[in-house]
Amino acid sequence: MSIREMLHNYHAGMAAYDRCHPPSITSQWQAFKSEALEFMENPSTSEAWDILHSFGRFLWKLTGIPLQLLALPTVYKHSQRYAHHGCIRSARNCELNCCVHTTDIKP
Repeated sequence: MSIREMLHNYHAGMAAYDRCHPPSITSQWQAFKSEALEFMENPSTSEAWDILHSFGRFLWKLTGIPLQLLALPTVYKHSQRYAHHGCIRSARNCELNCCVHTTDIKP
């Protein structure tokens, strides 16, 4: 997958997710705290990237600067998930209500 395709799928996936779960400063702070707790319970490099991504989304809500894109491994993971099954969430965490628009997915 090219960088262009990855970013396209990431942005489409996040847009689909955000349509059903509108991001707010409070929701992004809660997401960050949730990721930090997951890391404390099961430390890993992947979880560290997820923390950076969630903190980047929190800062994005405050500043408008998309700092979450610095967490490239998480961006890639969300892009892959969205491209493969139409949801940025893992199968374990998918709520089956991401308001997927299949026209957003690039084959």
